[in-house]
Amino acid sequence: MAALVVSWNAAAQLPACLASLDAQDHDDLEVVVVDNASSDGTEAVLAAAERDTGRRHPLQVVRNRTNRGFTGAVNDGLAMVDADAVLFCNVDVDLAPTLVSRCVEVLARHADVGSVQPKLLRTVRAPDGAAVIDTTGHVLTAARLLQNRGEGERDVGQHEQPGEVFGVSGAVALHRRTMLDDVAWRLPDGRREVLTEDLFAYFDDVELDWRARLLGWRAWYEPTAVGWHERGGAGARRTSLVEALNWSNRLLTVATCDDARALRRVAPLVVATTALKTAELAVTVPAAFVPALRRLALLRRARWRRRQLQARARVAPDQLLQRWVAPFRWRPWVRTWWRRVTGRALGV
Repeated sequence: MAALVVSWNAAAQLPACLASLDAQDHDDLEVVVVDNASSDGTEAVLAAAERDTGRRHPLQVVRNRTNRGFTGAVNDGLAMVDADAVLFCNVDVDLAPTLVSRCVEVLARHADVGSVQPKLLRTVRAPDGAAVIDTTGHVLTAARLLQNRGEGERDVGQHEQPGEVFGVSGAVALHRRTMLDDVAWRLPDGRREVLTEDLFAYFDDVELDWRARLLGWRAWYEPTAVGWHERGGAGARRTSLVEALNWSNRLLTVATCDDARALRRVAPLVVATTALKTAELAVTVPAAFVPALRRLALLRRARWRRRQLQARARVAPDQLLQRWVAPFRWRPWVRTWWRRVTGRALGV
């Protein structure tokens, strides 16, 4: 199997990430780093790692001439590996040595599981020293907003039961290669695109979740596979690019994957939350407002992908939503929204 790391100007975090992957106890593991034209000293870090003869697992580096985003870099990396399973791995994570092997065991037990979500904790603990959950899987709400199950909760054993989830976080997840190949877009020129490159970064994991569920693949949460996520990657979260991508990619994902009738039933909720998020964008990151709107031109290609997905779906879209959509809790979401608008909370 292979672990695929996307790097962009993260020289400070890359050594720890590579050390964590090299410490994995799974014998059959190749580490592939795709660097998106970093300019912060990442090249020196990668060159040193390539020269290291004491590495347990082989390392391959793909050096892109331009920043291809997370989605383009993952697709570039997938083209370089021949493995039955691929771990998508952010550079800002630290993995327990057994994480890969525990996730591989899940794929071995369940032939219809395409993705495995480890238990991710925050690297920073609560003030009282308690471990804080980052995610135990994706939850899709009626407002078509995504939540990380357990995010921000103290870890007191409430998520120790393995089982099926709607989706997995792009921070760290193991994917079966046959699933990735199955859900890949068939492009007009004959190529296949696993992650949607129009998205560039953010919400690409959600769209992959949704596609995989529609094509009959399951996602599984495995609490014995543990990792730690810094969350935020390199640099501040609320850059204009990050905010433009998050605002637009949610809508592009819905336009690609959602069921029209089900969406009409919750239209007031979706419109209201979108309006609030748009107001937040205009107030807090005004430089992102116009770029976000311009990205809606990509809806044309989203509709093309939607037609392809509907033609290939093995699960009825409305049945999928009945199974997985969770009620939307207005009050906590609005409280968090207001904290962001007033500058008292980070996040997107």
